[in-house]
Amino acid sequence: MDTRAEDTVDEAPPPGWVLDTPTRHREVWTLPACAAALAVLLALLGTQFGETLGLVVCTASAVVVAAGAVALAVAGRTAYAEQTVAASWRLHVVRVVVGVTTTSTIAVGSLVVGFPLGWFFGAAAWVPMSFRLARSVPRTDRVIVAWASVSLAVACLTLSVVGFTVHDLPQRFSVTWIGPGAILGALALAMAVVQFALAERTPPDPFLAEQDGADT
Repeated sequence: MDTRAEDTVDEAPPPGWVLDTPTRHREVWTLPACAAALAVLLALLGTQFGETLGLVVCTASAVVVAAGAVALAVAGRTAYAEQTVAASWRLHVVRVVVGVTTTSTIAVGSLVVGFPLGWFFGAAAWVPMSFRLARSVPRTDRVIVAWASVSLAVACLTLSVVGFTVHDLPQRFSVTWIGPGAILGALALAMAVVQFALAERTPPDPFLAEQDGADT
């Protein structure tokens, strides 16, 4: 009897977030090191501003990015040590959250200090990064990106309204907040609507479904 057909198991390949689990020690520290370097750069940039606002915004942004670097290091080290699906999942979620938080922090921070090139970098990084991350584990990533986009839209549109209604602001603030702020806020709002709609039509993530089944 030919049993080759019975012995053949057609298994789907593991998802990308499992394959991205660090298997070498240096892979654990690549992203945390990049985030830490960005935090240092932001802190140094704050010292170059000749006003308190720039120093405060850059310092706060550096703290946020540094916290992301720590979170990436902890999650990456855990995933490397455990080599389990659950640890890989946690690392993936941390990467998504840190990624969208970092880009939105840079975008909003640059808007606040009236630095147009900074907001353009934030917008340019936000859109492709959000869509790329949102394809890895569709529903969870889409929901994270959607809520982060809502937060970004609220911050940008609030700055735009302030710039439009407060008439004694320095011109570089009002111009940046009204123009680029409104544009980036509208883009973020559109991103949120799209991602929420796609999340509603996306099946539950397989890993989460398996966990729910195991709990019950």
